[in-house]
Amino acid sequence: MDLIRLNLYKRVEMRVEELISKGLPESYVRVLEAEGITTLNPVQADAVNKGVLEGRNLVVSTPTASGKTLIAEMLLVKTVVNEGIGVYLTPLKALASEKHGEFNRLSRIGLKAGITTGDYDNPAEELRDYDIIVATYERFDSLLRLKPSWISRVKAIVIDEMHTIGDPDRGPIIEMIVARALKAGVQILGLSATIGNPHHLAEWIKGGLVDTPWRPVKLVEGYYSKSLRKIFFDNGVEESVEVNTGDRILDVVLHNLSMDYQTIVFIHNRRKVEEYAEKVSLKLPPTPEEEVEDFVAQLSEDPSSMEREFLTSLLRRGVGYHHAGLSSVGRRVVEEAFRSRVLRIVFATPTLAAGVNLPARRVVVSVKRYDASKGRTVSISVSEYKQMAGRAGRPRYDRVGESIIVDASSDREAVAFLRGRPEEVRGKLASSRNLRIHALSLLASREAASIEGLNDIFSLTFSAYYAGSKTFLESLTGETINYLLKTNMVVEKNGFLEATSLGKITSYTYLDPATVDTWRRIKPPLPSDAYVLHVVTITPDFLRSAPYIPSRIIEEFEEGALEMSRHGIIPSPGRVEADYDDWLASYVYAMILVDWINETPEDAIISKYSIGPGDLFNIKETATWIVSSLAKIESVLGDRRMYRHLQRLSMRLEEGVKEDALELTRVENIGRVRARILIEHGIKSINDLAEAPLEKLSSLPRFGPRVARSVKEWLRKRGYTVKE
Repeated sequence: MDLIRLNLYKRVEMRVEELISKGLPESYVRVLEAEGITTLNPVQADAVNKGVLEGRNLVVSTPTASGKTLIAEMLLVKTVVNEGIGVYLTPLKALASEKHGEFNRLSRIGLKAGITTGDYDNPAEELRDYDIIVATYERFDSLLRLKPSWISRVKAIVIDEMHTIGDPDRGPIIEMIVARALKAGVQILGLSATIGNPHHLAEWIKGGLVDTPWRPVKLVEGYYSKSLRKIFFDNGVEESVEVNTGDRILDVVLHNLSMDYQTIVFIHNRRKVEEYAEKVSLKLPPTPEEEVEDFVAQLSEDPSSMEREFLTSLLRRGVGYHHAGLSSVGRRVVEEAFRSRVLRIVFATPTLAAGVNLPARRVVVSVKRYDASKGRTVSISVSEYKQMAGRAGRPRYDRVGESIIVDASSDREAVAFLRGRPEEVRGKLASSRNLRIHALSLLASREAASIEGLNDIFSLTFSAYYAGSKTFLESLTGETINYLLKTNMVVEKNGFLEATSLGKITSYTYLDPATVDTWRRIKPPLPSDAYVLHVVTITPDFLRSAPYIPSRIIEEFEEGALEMSRHGIIPSPGRVEADYDDWLASYVYAMILVDWINETPEDAIISKYSIGPGDLFNIKETATWIVSSLAKIESVLGDRRMYRHLQRLSMRLEEGVKEDALELTRVENIGRVRARILIEHGIKSINDLAEAPLEKLSSLPRFGPRVARSVKEWLRKRGYTVKE
């Protein structure tokens, strides 16, 4: 069937010149031609023929690198031509930054692209001056609640990675964005590479469907048979693997490298990712210094010396690794070095497959992962496999890309992955957490004022569509409203539902109502950092995104946790509505944050708690958001003392400093380390910094002339009298 569809698509052709008759500006067409795009590929031509430039909703479900972004771009440009704002949504900040960079080139035809990925309670009125806005799902959902003045001008929404609708956390956000768009008549374009039921999504949004296996670089899928020591590809080609280390992953990887094939290896375990990277690096010759020196220099910005040294040693052998524990500097260097072909191989967890565009000649896929809830190893889904396999094949470099399953339980299981279709996705709105969050959102933004009004909008979600019943969620809505009434988020007046001040600020700060309820029930009577942070880390909003910490590490802190709870320094296990294991894990997260705000060096924190630099960043970012939001909650509740404490604590969390260093960290290029150095040398305020001689600043550790001059320039621009 796929071959028949592929042959049909080969006959579809459209020159970009024809886009002018479809309403796209000639200046935009000339930009495409200057970039070498003179003809739309079959996927793009089909999208145009199916009405994407004529206001029709559309789902495009095609392989990675099949040109979906250009379809989105054409729609966004056409939307601006029609005097509207076009929005492009992604699940990840990194993806949003990547797409924003691509759309920035449209400034050549006078279009301005903006980006927003944080500050959930900020209405971002400044975005009214932009034609195209790139945002994460969560950020745009928050804007729909806040209703900035420009939101009514949004006429088209592109939802990238639309298969994420099956994710329990992010999926309901997509459902609500689309439901609001359907109600408002805003055009919807959904993009996805791996989805088993794209026709259902197309029917849901009342639109067309582009569903084809076409891709610019042919994908050949295969698997490794350890017993026969051969790779079997689905096109009939076989390759003998002569390397024999006793480890099937190492054997296949070294085989690929012997053929000079740039490779990504997907493994579902961070520790193994790093271990394999090190093992392979020891078997490879050094990379010429001139090829790596720029990337090694970039790593000097890495805040973790342990990560910096490890990545540098790997980089010098043409090897990299990539997972969520990697720092932002480390991720950037690995991605850029791989794109530049300085890295011959990257070992990665599947987060890379769902992130930035990073194709390879070959992709090696582990289809096994450990499931902690089942206490055993399980097979991944076909969708997960296809998402990773789709990274094989580099446009402009390769005629073909190959994926190799490396650890199937049997040949039969491997073939089942190769021939299988991705699983169907279903809506995830029907959970207590998602319903209370989104019901409160609709009431706070006054898009609904009754259970009936809520159900009218919920009936437009994918969950309701898939259930085949517009009343699917009605029985759950009543339970949700009872919870919101009980927690004082909502009140009933004259038969109508209305969000209270507490409910509104909860929704605007993007907190789960259950997080606010947890805080109100067990917050400390007096401000205390350890107590506050333990409460914060046991909230639903923190725990759902908290990185994994090995149980052996958590157990080491049990005695200290119980001792602190006996003295009332943290809440006791009996005070929280969580099981003991969650209480103990939350204590460890709280202690990470206590160490962070007391200026414990990052390497010491990373080593002590067995986490990565990226984990530390995510922990402090999540905690900063929750604490800052709870400060706003306290401003509504009226506890001014707690409000001020939480405000200061959120700033300390953001910077990772003690109270006395907060003022200095406001200065550009002065972070937690340099601020403490200044204080230790008698420079305790911004005024002290302005009066300090340039020569003295230059002589301080971690400063030097360049940093010292930049600090003085920053002060001068802000009106300080600066001593040179």
